[in-house]
Amino acid sequence: MVTVSKKREEKLAKLVREFFAVHPDVKLVAITGSAGKASAKIAIGTVLAQQFDIQLRNEEPKTKADVFLQMMGVKMPEKGLFKWWKVMRAVKKRIKAEKPEVQVIVQEFNPKELGYNDWFKAYVVPDITVVTSVTNGRMQVEYSLEEVANEMISLANFSRMAMINRDDIDGRFASFLTNPNITTYGSDPVAEYNFDDRNFSLKDGHHGFIMSPENPNGLEVNVKLIGEHNIRPAIVAAAIGYAFGETEENIKKGMEDLRPLPGRMDLLKGADNTWLIDDSYSSARLTALAALQSLYRIETPQRIAVLGNMNGLKGIFEQAHAELGSHCSPDLLDWVVTVGEKANQYLAPAARQRGCQVKECKNAIEAGSFVRDKLKSEGVALFKGSSGGVWLEESIKINLHSTEDDKYLVRQTPEWIARKNQFFSQFKD
Repeated sequence: MVTVSKKREEKLAKLVREFFAVHPDVKLVAITGSAGKASAKIAIGTVLAQQFDIQLRNEEPKTKADVFLQMMGVKMPEKGLFKWWKVMRAVKKRIKAEKPEVQVIVQEFNPKELGYNDWFKAYVVPDITVVTSVTNGRMQVEYSLEEVANEMISLANFSRMAMINRDDIDGRFASFLTNPNITTYGSDPVAEYNFDDRNFSLKDGHHGFIMSPENPNGLEVNVKLIGEHNIRPAIVAAAIGYAFGETEENIKKGMEDLRPLPGRMDLLKGADNTWLIDDSYSSARLTALAALQSLYRIETPQRIAVLGNMNGLKGIFEQAHAELGSHCSPDLLDWVVTVGEKANQYLAPAARQRGCQVKECKNAIEAGSFVRDKLKSEGVALFKGSSGGVWLEESIKINLHSTEDDKYLVRQTPEWIARKNQFFSQFKD
């Protein structure tokens, strides 16, 4: 990560403000929330790209300077004496352009401390801000849920329009909203934009209708994603398409082009005619419960849930892991496999108390080998856990139909492999 001084950061911020003043027709879609930002960003970008020229970066912004550079489509050089000069020159070139290269900028805002989102109001006014969720994720290690909610919603309050996830944001936080121009999206039919789910299959995903004020009869679509919680980013993508005047033909095409991100409810073919749901990128209470419910909905002769530690839950880790274990159903799961100290200590006993068969594993390699032995033809295994010290993508690797599918897994660069090998070496006899 390249460090940028506050003076340079402010100079960059003022240039971005100038860009929007010179090019007022360029739309800015801001995305913030405790979880689900990346999925929403990619879904919105995929749908809008059917009709508009968009600027979107896949990487998570680490600093405020990253946010501005991503908006401008400028990448900071890793090396070079004149790297900052090159960056500023590239930004100024975009300001001076007679016609901008993009029509819509889709940008993630990733607060880690209070006041982060509010800081941007002096420099940008998003046309639409999407608030994906308010959960006890990374920020609640230091802050209360109310403080987290206020931080996320603050970005929506200085936007021209706000779109709020009705399912994953507690209604009591509505009082934090001061922006009168708001709409809601979600699975709940009460939301202005929602999805009437008519049919689901593991291979084809969800078939149904996007319900909206623009089309009360619904827009029929097929969405090749797994899980109700993964349909919500698709819903808000359609909502923004409508808001920007995109044709229904293009909205439909974009929706049907959507595919899961690596490590986020990605369906992979397993060995011996089995199926693997890779949700190994990260784990928090909200997403873990949603993944488990999605597994329950799948028609299959066998279900195995591999559940690892949910990291970053200081002060509530015991409660969160026990709660997830209490949602494990012996009628719907053949095995619950736990990985990591917290999952073994708190999740496993709660699942046993429910009557589940539970296997506690010291690491992802052991869990993967256990699943490989137990998972039967047409069976489905869900892998859900955090990164540090869990790394369930290595469990999945043992169960893949083909070694060539390793490329679909997260954290497979040489740097990540070396880090994980060092971790797993402590378990060797």
